[in-house]
Amino acid sequence: MRNLVYLIALAPISLLGACSNNEPQYVQCAPMGAVATDVCTVIPMDDGDGNLIGRGQLHVPVMPEADWDADDRAARTELQTEIDRTNAGVEVPVVRLGHYDLSVEWIVRNPNATEGTFRVDLNGANEMFAYDNSMIMRADDEDPPPPPLAGDIPIRIPPMGTVSGVFREDQLLEAAIDLDSITRANVNPFAAMLTINKSDSEIAERTPTVYDPATGDATGGDPTGLVIPKKAWRQIVRVDINFRPDMNMTLDFSVRLRVHTPIIHDEGLNAPAAELEVYDPPLFDPGVLP
Repeated sequence: MRNLVYLIALAPISLLGACSNNEPQYVQCAPMGAVATDVCTVIPMDDGDGNLIGRGQLHVPVMPEADWDADDRAARTELQTEIDRTNAGVEVPVVRLGHYDLSVEWIVRNPNATEGTFRVDLNGANEMFAYDNSMIMRADDEDPPPPPLAGDIPIRIPPMGTVSGVFREDQLLEAAIDLDSITRANVNPFAAMLTINKSDSEIAERTPTVYDPATGDATGGDPTGLVIPKKAWRQIVRVDINFRPDMNMTLDFSVRLRVHTPIIHDEGLNAPAAELEVYDPPLFDPGVLP
């Protein structure tokens, strides 16, 4: 499967501050900053069914578009005009794939005297929708759960040990494309995750799939004729983590950015609130998946 996590056993996570514009920038939670609700240290709790799950989130420190360079602001207007000529109805997002690349570094600590197992699931949000596979309803409880954008790999951890890993830039690129495909183009999550889209030039929009529990039939999912060109694909603006260990453990994570357009604040999430654009869009609800 393509959603594998690259592991570096017993290695410390890089928890660095902001770097110069020519170097990667590491984003961490800022408890006194504009997004004090972000959680970078994830402590799992019992979900009521005997399963441990912890949830974390971390925003990308994007500046408001009004604070961007004039050329960068004008680029969206020019791109919208270009796309309208052939794909009227496609809205060009503010934050697009070409603006930056991101990856996620994490480390899990096992304080127990016995070996354990855990999973790290990556989800996220673009400027319009958030995706959390664990919140999607299934037609039958015995059906496989919808996949996260990346992860869902069982990983062993030694007693009193640590394991660190990375969701790489190519995985986050695929995650951003899958997120846009699912939430804007109505692509089934299973189909989105099982295909590699980073070399595609467009996403074909489909009609929403509607499941009828009385008959067990699903309708919809047909092409509408509208296509979303790659230039207009949405980038991830918030990273969401679901941590699922089989015993008490903790997970810490941070985001690493490589910026191609100067829209990221140098102070990260420690920047003044007025100098950040904080995106917290609604959770995408595809209905009941057949």
